[in-house]
Amino acid sequence: MFGFLKDVLTSETQLKDVALDERSELARTMIALFVEAANVDDGGLEDDEGHIIAHIMATHFDIAEDDIEAMFDEAVKEADARVEMHSLAKRLRDMTDYEERVAMMELIWMVVLADDHLDHMEASLMRRLAGLLYVDDVDSGRAAKAAKRLLEQAG
Repeated sequence: MFGFLKDVLTSETQLKDVALDERSELARTMIALFVEAANVDDGGLEDDEGHIIAHIMATHFDIAEDDIEAMFDEAVKEADARVEMHSLAKRLRDMTDYEERVAMMELIWMVVLADDHLDHMEASLMRRLAGLLYVDDVDSGRAAKAAKRLLEQAG
């Protein structure tokens, strides 16, 4: 359905050509997963992670800053009440193909690795999320390495 994520990390692709309601639904689902990934460690949501999330949303989803902030606030509130990630993963599986889910894993890995540290809770979350998204371990590992390289290049 969303053929735009295949090259989202290797180009300046933005989602302007995707219908606003589809882009908004995908963006809300992704930001919810970003918040889950950022909150999994005991430190909660850190500034580095928040900046990465905002940058990804602005750059790749072409979402206005005010809308990003509203989505982010909503995702944080929902994360406090959420007890499972299955529904989020199912929504993404229904909207995307395998290659797009791998690209999403790379974006989520960027959030997890934003603090340049991977603890056992974050690693466990990413293994579980890969399973829920039906992304194999090899591709998830490649996505993690690519995310780390992108973060190192950014600086």
